Amino acid sequence: MSVSSENIFNKSIKGKIVLVILLLTSMLSAQTTSRIKDICRLENVRDNQLIGYGLVVGLAGTGDGNGNQATLQGISNMLSNFGVQIDATKINGNNVAAVMVTGKIRAFNVTGDLLDVDVSSIGKAKSLRGGTLLLTPLKGANGVVYSVAQGAVSIGGHSASSQGSSSVQNHVTSGRIPNGAIVEKSIVTPLNVGNELTWVLDDEDFGTVDNIRQAIQKKYGDIKVKVSNASRFTINIPDKYKDNIVQLIAQISDLEVAADMIARIVVNEKTGSVVMGGPIKIAPVAIAHEDLNISIQSDNSVSQPASLSGGQTTIVKGSIVDINSSKETTYFKMIKDTNTIEDLVSVLNNIGVTPSGIISILQLMKEIGAIKAKLEIV
Repeated sequence: MSVSSENIFNKSIKGKIVLVILLLTSMLSAQTTSRIKDICRLENVRDNQLIGYGLVVGLAGTGDGNGNQATLQGISNMLSNFGVQIDATKINGNNVAAVMVTGKIRAFNVTGDLLDVDVSSIGKAKSLRGGTLLLTPLKGANGVVYSVAQGAVSIGGHSASSQGSSSVQNHVTSGRIPNGAIVEKSIVTPLNVGNELTWVLDDEDFGTVDNIRQAIQKKYGDIKVKVSNASRFTINIPDKYKDNIVQLIAQISDLEVAADMIARIVVNEKTGSVVMGGPIKIAPVAIAHEDLNISIQSDNSVSQPASLSGGQTTIVKGSIVDINSSKETTYFKMIKDTNTIEDLVSVLNNIGVTPSGIISILQLMKEIGAIKAKLEIV
C-alpha cells in the first residue's frame, strides 16, 4: 500500500531530452561462482615468449628486392653454410623476404612438442603469400634457443595489382605457420617452493582472494592459507600430499569460490560497442540530447505486511520512468525498484539513440562523476 510519493525531477523540454538518473537503492554485490583454476594460476606456471630472425623464400617477385641490404647479407650468410660463397651485392632478393618469427613455449612443453609461430616482414616485401620460412632458431629472453621453426607461411589475405590498380585484403606481409616450430629444449617449471604452493589471481581483488582463503580453509582444515596481497596467496603442503602434489593442486583448483567484479564500463568508439560489468551505480544527473524527452520520478511506497504476519513495515524506494519522443511519437513507461546503467542503455537503445550518442552520454556522465564505475575507452 503506497502512502507517500515525491517527485524529485519532472521537467520537460520540447525538442530536447532530459535524463534524470537517480540512485535509489544499493545494488547487490556482483559476484559469480568460479573455479579457482579459472581465475588463478600457479605462480611459476607461465608462458615464455620466443623470437627469431629468418628468411622467407619462394615469393613470386614480392620480396624485399635489392634495396634491403640486411636481406641480401642474410641470403649470403645462409648460402655460405652450404659451401656457396657469393657477394651479397650480386644477389637478387625479389623472391626473398627478411622476417621476424615469434611464438611462445608453455610451462610444460617438452622436447618434440609442436608450436604455432607468427611470421612478419621487416623489409620491403609486398606479400609473403606462397613463401616458405627457412630453418629459424627461436630464442627466449635469456638468449637460449628453445625451438626451431620452418614451413609454409599461411596468409589470410590477398593482394593483386594490374595496370596501376591494386586490391589488398587483410595483412599480406604477415602470416602464421600452424605447428611450425619444434621444441628442442624444455623449460623446467617447479610447482612448489620448499613446502609451499603459491597462486596468483588473474584479476587482483581483495574480496576474491579472501573468499578463496575461506573456501580452502573450510575444505581442508590442515591447510593454512597466507594471503600476501590482493592477487597472491600461499598454502602449506600437508604431509599426506608431499608425495602427490599434483593431486593437491587438482583438488584445490576445482574448488568453487565467489569471484567479485569491479564495476567497469568498456567502450569501443570504433565499433560503437559498450560492455558493462559489476555493480555499476549511477547518481542524480540531467542530460539534454536531441529531440527526446525522458522524465524519471521517484516513487517511495510503504510495504505493509498482513495482519498478525509478524512482518515489519518498510519503505520501498522505486522510480517511474516516462519517455516521450516527439519525433517518433513513441512512449515508454517503466517502473523498477532501481535505476542502473543497464536500464539506461536499454532505454536509449529502445528510443533509437545511436551508439555514438550513447557513448557520448556515458562519457559525460563519467566526467561529472555520475557513474560510479571505471570507464575505459578502447
